[in-house]
Amino acid sequence: MTSSIEVTGADGESIVYDGATVTKFKHHGKLETARNPVSTYREVRIKERTSLFGKTRDPREFEVLLAMSSIMSLTVDEAGKAQVEALAAVLAEQQSGAAG
Repeated sequence: MTSSIEVTGADGESIVYDGATVTKFKHHGKLETARNPVSTYREVRIKERTSLFGKTRDPREFEVLLAMSSIMSLTVDEAGKAQVEALAAVLAEQQSGAAG
């Protein structure tokens, strides 16, 4: 099982999963803005950011909304999107394991 996952986004923001909680940091990890227990996970939404006329940006960027007891948002690149998908899979697995 994964012990920790860190998703680094734009502007020095990050989301860190440590096995028991998910924490949102700003200012390159210097300011904790939210901490939620894994048990409060509801869903994750990933939406690709587009230009004013609907064209894909280059490089590609994605807006992430992680719904837990609080909602965390982050803008990530393609590598960050893969990390978010891995985080969502781990959180969903823990949630189904706790329910069953």
